[in-house]
Amino acid sequence: MKDVAQGFSPGDLEASRYTSRVQTLFFALMVMLAAQDPARPQVGMVDVPTVKVLRGLTVPQFELEMQLMNQALGVGCAHCHTRNNFASEENPRKATARRMIEMTQAINKQFFPDYRPEAEASRFGKVTCYTCHQGSEKPKSPEP
Repeated sequence: MKDVAQGFSPGDLEASRYTSRVQTLFFALMVMLAAQDPARPQVGMVDVPTVKVLRGLTVPQFELEMQLMNQALGVGCAHCHTRNNFASEENPRKATARRMIEMTQAINKQFFPDYRPEAEASRFGKVTCYTCHQGSEKPKSPEP
């Protein structure tokens, strides 16, 4: 840095202006990011009209739930979804899956309201698709 007694050259003034502009742009960007509309969903949240039951999940949580359902029923995505159009309502199993999810949510709300799942566990609660299906498309009968 130059001594004040030596003075500033035109190049120093230009560099100072450039630095000031960069700082101003950076500050403006930070303000814009901080002032995002709170009515808009957070980045990474699943919030589309076709998702009716699994609301309020992040994309990774949503994908985990889908994987857990596949494993619980021993099926693939096409079991409930129409190939190449996951938003389609054509497959009647999708409506059945929604009713089953609502059933597990009601059971968990009534009987396990304080249950907190671990990181890789289902967000549904303690009772999940696996509780009854145990890897089979049809629910397993309870043992006598």
